[in-house]
Amino acid sequence: MAQSQHWKLHVLGAALAASCIAGVASAELPAETLTTTSIDPSLSARVYVSDIAINHISDGRLRVFNAQTGKLLGMVSTAYAGNYTVDPAKAIYVATTHMSRSTRGERTDVLEVYDRNSLAFQHEIILPSKRAQTLTYRGLVRTNSTGQWVYVQNATPATSITVVDVAQRKVLAEIPTPGCWGVLPAATHPMRISMLCGDGKVATLTLNEQGQLVQRQTTAVLFDADNDAWFHHAEQVGDSYWFVSFKGVLTQLNLGGEVAQVSSVHNLVSAADQRKGWRPGSYQLFAVDPTGQSAVFAMHSHGAEGSHKRPAEQLWTFDVHTGKRLSVLPGHNAIALTISKNGERLHVVDGETGALRVWQWRNSGPKQLITTIARSGEAPSHIESHD
Repeated sequence: MAQSQHWKLHVLGAALAASCIAGVASAELPAETLTTTSIDPSLSARVYVSDIAINHISDGRLRVFNAQTGKLLGMVSTAYAGNYTVDPAKAIYVATTHMSRSTRGERTDVLEVYDRNSLAFQHEIILPSKRAQTLTYRGLVRTNSTGQWVYVQNATPATSITVVDVAQRKVLAEIPTPGCWGVLPAATHPMRISMLCGDGKVATLTLNEQGQLVQRQTTAVLFDADNDAWFHHAEQVGDSYWFVSFKGVLTQLNLGGEVAQVSSVHNLVSAADQRKGWRPGSYQLFAVDPTGQSAVFAMHSHGAEGSHKRPAEQLWTFDVHTGKRLSVLPGHNAIALTISKNGERLHVVDGETGALRVWQWRNSGPKQLITTIARSGEAPSHIESHD
């Protein structure tokens, strides 16, 4: 091709390109409208995954997934080391901290209220600036049995409980709880809570209608905090609560009365398994089905002092009434377990990959895998089921 012809083609191409660009620039683009949507209220198969976002901890979040399909349904901010509780009939409550300059400045602690279906922020209640800033644990923010009060754990490091009336949108009281930790509400008494104490006892507090303490009762020593402490995570069915020790002793308490009562005690680890060092471990390390018949535990071998946060090598299922082991399955590096309130699903967070696996549940243990969410968060450590 002659040089003159090549130059003419080059000029023609440039002209066509310029014409196209001019045409695009002159065409009006449709205006974008920001909209919101809601989760179908009939979709009760939801699972809430708490992510403390440890690499940017002032920006934590709570993700909501469809537990059947794994689809992300939405997200709620939990800000700096926020803790949450879900009342499926009312709202999602997040106790958290905000700094006036993001990572510095004036501190404000709040109880934030979010709509359970739209996940939209509704309002906030200012808290005393002393709430416990921790990884997410169930016993740090709880509603009472009527859903009218929310209890928030404080640590300055002195321990206390803030009582919030969410109907009146105000703080009712702060209850000192020296040497004791966590909130374990009774099912049959809306103004009664229990907690574990560092001396191996369990304290039960009874409040009046104004949220003030009227009675405090403690048990005898129930566990040796030095040699075989109880994990703080507990499972509840009605007034029954289950606790497991570092070495695998399962204790059931009734917390409905003025003082906690022991219902049963079972050693989950046989002599042969003790020789191999099998122990429970992780964060939300076991789950009891809603009938109170069976439970599944995250277990690891070669356990020793300091191994109590280790991800699971195996999942052991037990009949909690007899202490009989029903099944042993792979652990999937579990650090958090919960069974849906309808008793049909087991949700398991993988502590190494952040994956969330949802299994069909039967009383003998997890069965068929329903769905896997490859990455449910950056640092997920706690899960709750809506149904």
